[in-house]
Amino acid sequence: MTRLGILKADVVADDLRTRFGDYSDMIDALFQRDGGSVNTRVYEVHRNQFPDSIHECDAYLISGSRKSVYDQCEWIERLLELVEQLHSHKKKLVGLCFGHQAVSVALGGEVGKHVHGWGVGAHEYRSIPVRSWMKDEVFSVRLLCSHQDQVLKLPPGAENFLTSEFCRYAGMVIGDHVFTLQPHPEFSKGFAECLLHMREEELGQKFETAVKSLAEPLDVAVANDWIQSFLAN
Repeated sequence: MTRLGILKADVVADDLRTRFGDYSDMIDALFQRDGGSVNTRVYEVHRNQFPDSIHECDAYLISGSRKSVYDQCEWIERLLELVEQLHSHKKKLVGLCFGHQAVSVALGGEVGKHVHGWGVGAHEYRSIPVRSWMKDEVFSVRLLCSHQDQVLKLPPGAENFLTSEFCRYAGMVIGDHVFTLQPHPEFSKGFAECLLHMREEELGQKFETAVKSLAEPLDVAVANDWIQSFLAN
């Protein structure tokens, strides 16, 4: 059983949390989909709650957040320092959305806002198999996304394994200890749709397209298999 520390970088708004749970609940639900062997411990890093030692858990996962990695927050600075420490010890590390971006910045990559604004709804991503634990027969996945920022430059030593028309660097690995994704395999369609309605005016014409995209099947099981295989490898 892998002891996974969830480095929780935000909290879901009260009205949505009662319906869909918090970010850590969504991550737990993802890992339990196919009887996963992960035991989680939550660290509220957005409230400056960090592990006393990186050895408290076997691996760590950084959640999504409404914050940007370049926001001037003490906890973000501490998180980036923790990423460097985990990397130097080759400790297993997973990043989702904000987590993907935080790992990139901490290790020498670049993150910024996309020139065309939000990426929302279900997007199709092309898979570039780079590790033995990734199934070679999977050449594309459809996953939910919700982001304005994205990785513009990978950190040294990183390999891109997921890309889309909207997001070039949608997934990266470093060695056998870092795995990150820009999309949100932990989000449900219901939660994603609520986020869309909250931003309807801001999204403009993208809103209708994004809502319609939710009708298509998602490849959450593939992403879940990737993450759990990475953790077990």
